[in-house]
Amino acid sequence: MKKKVVSLNEVRDNIEGLRGKMLQIKVNKGRKRIIKYSGEIEEVLPSLFTMTIVGEKNVSRLSCSYSDVICGDVVLTEKK
Repeated sequence: MKKKVVSLNEVRDNIEGLRGKMLQIKVNKGRKRIIKYSGEIEEVLPSLFTMTIVGEKNVSRLSCSYSDVICGDVVLTEKK
């Protein structure tokens, strides 16, 4: 099955729309290591975005690039 081609600007606009909402974040660290966080998007910058993590002792802030989202290394889903 062919993946949908998404541009960098589309991803940036989608992330801007999720700003301020509670999200579940899955980060693929490689070698079957997937880490899950809860938090919200704090800043949307030209080359990356930052998130404030809630409920973690070791991590309070996380930054990711838009290419991480395009590649599937970072998956953002809205919490209900």
